[in-house]
Amino acid sequence: MAGTLRIQRYVDDAIELADYLRRRHHKRKVVLVGHSWGTVVAMQAALQRPDLFHAYVGIGQVIDVRTNERVSFDYGLRTARERGNAEAVREMEAIAPYPGDAPITRERIVVARKWPQYYGGLSAFRSESDYFFQGPRLSPDYDDAARCAINAGSEFTLGRLLDEFLQVDYRGVKRFPIPVLMFMGRHDYTTPSEPTAAWLAQVRAPYKRGVWFEHSAHMIPWEEPGRTLVSLLEQVRPLALRGEADGR
Repeated sequence: MAGTLRIQRYVDDAIELADYLRRRHHKRKVVLVGHSWGTVVAMQAALQRPDLFHAYVGIGQVIDVRTNERVSFDYGLRTARERGNAEAVREMEAIAPYPGDAPITRERIVVARKWPQYYGGLSAFRSESDYFFQGPRLSPDYDDAARCAINAGSEFTLGRLLDEFLQVDYRGVKRFPIPVLMFMGRHDYTTPSEPTAAWLAQVRAPYKRGVWFEHSAHMIPWEEPGRTLVSLLEQVRPLALRGEADGR
């Protein structure tokens, strides 16, 4: 099983699930939404099987992993210097230039992500995101063993997919086959919005739109849940309704 863990396996599973949901609910197509790492999978699924989807919504979109790493790191180091955080500057300068030409190891990623997220790059205006990471402790559906398994599974997956993930680069996608919307956090320095906005500006698609979330970083659905829902209803739902009505 571990040997089959590849990004394409996730893509195949996403396509199979979308087709199942479409048939189960008697719809011609469904709307595809991806967040963070999920955008790597969802973007490829949309490119491979556009016939299944009315539209694609990327939240915290990954366009080019190496560019994201550089922009995030530069933000963290610049902010640490501005605020006189000697510990952060020392830790980040120890792995600079980042990503540079050295291998991007898990250890380097941990240091590179630590300080941008501390300075609000994961959750805007917050130095931590315990509301998200500790969320499973509030659920009656998880016991301690299950909660530990979540973290163990994430570490296992990272170990299997890291090398492949670091090669992800959608900058070469100049045409997108279905309507595409990007929900972008103004303060996102986990998957920075700058490369996403640049990609959206140049791509050709049947319909495209960027929606900025001014009070969010990377965790848009949790930071601005009301605006997320309204944006889906106002910007995305009409595309699906028109598609069903027109037989597209």
